[in-house]
Amino acid sequence: MNDRIYRPFCMFCLVLAQFVYPPQSKAQSSVRTPLVTVTPWQKQEDYMESRAPGKLSSEMKKMVGGMASWAQQAGVDSLGCTPAWCGAFFSNKSNAFPLYSYEMRAGFFTGDVGDLHVGPGKESRLVITANDLATLQQTFSLNGNDYLSLPFMQESYDGVRYCEAAGEKEDATEGSRTKTWLITYAGQKPYSVLSRREYLEEAMKEIGTDKQRLKEDLQQRIPVKTAQEEEAAQKREIEAIGNMYSGATRESRVRSYLASYKPDSVYFKEVFAAESAPLDADSLLLNDLLTKSSSDYLAKPAFVSVPAHAFREFEDGRPGSRMLAKWNLSYFDKNVSLAKPQFIVVSWTYDVADGVAVNIDKLITALSYCDLQGLL
Repeated sequence: MNDRIYRPFCMFCLVLAQFVYPPQSKAQSSVRTPLVTVTPWQKQEDYMESRAPGKLSSEMKKMVGGMASWAQQAGVDSLGCTPAWCGAFFSNKSNAFPLYSYEMRAGFFTGDVGDLHVGPGKESRLVITANDLATLQQTFSLNGNDYLSLPFMQESYDGVRYCEAAGEKEDATEGSRTKTWLITYAGQKPYSVLSRREYLEEAMKEIGTDKQRLKEDLQQRIPVKTAQEEEAAQKREIEAIGNMYSGATRESRVRSYLASYKPDSVYFKEVFAAESAPLDADSLLLNDLLTKSSSDYLAKPAFVSVPAHAFREFEDGRPGSRMLAKWNLSYFDKNVSLAKPQFIVVSWTYDVADGVAVNIDKLITALSYCDLQGLL
């Protein structure tokens, strides 16, 4: 079919699927027949973290039903597994923006059907999440602020990005694999990537803060007397020597004391300089990169996983490297329902040693994820 006709047709089907809740509904009878027989997906009880207003709750359930219908209608076959799915709905209290987050959870079980509300077990699992980057993000602290730590995602289509990660298993040599797709408005992202320049500037500020904290800690451990207090203490020590010795011995002891005497202020400076030397070296490294690197170098994304004082180089190209980002609040449309998806994350995890799961992976990987933009 001509691509100009096929794409809009897929979008229309996807939007229509929002109003079809269970996958066993009559609308399923009109779906094309898959290449192999599809086992009906079992519907489990939904998970509800907190109650949302009735209208928003209904809207989210329709969206989740549409996500499940999309996955099934797209030809995701069980291939001998027992598939099950449910919805999970969360509050918007912990979000950086007031949107509700929710997801469609589907598991492909090779044995008895497990509970989709617990963590993934031996089953392959497909999760489609609206308005939540938790599947992708980790938290990274820099100069007292929290940033998003995200894997690099290749753009597979305008508004669709993709990444893949391998995980190890404790009881086998082979591990699991997770494939993730991020679906956003075309040409936009809900986050903005932190550049190397921005990272270096903030990291230098963090080193400066660490140095100031070290100084304040030393001030608690090494009290520094005033000049008058220093003079009085010195006078008392000389008098004590005079009371114990006399003649040439006294003079020798006094000279020795004065030669070795070190005011508190000098001692404090020496200790502070010694203990802050590593921070000074870290700051010098950051400053050299910031002042001596080209503009193109500094404009690249900052791939960092360690605190500023442990930074030695950017981690581009390393397996599992992650880039820093912050929420792009201008991305979000404030005039739509709080239950409407404004971005979607699709996560597919399977065991690479499971032949059935590998076959299901081929079907899921081949799905047209750009069609999910119709939900945004």
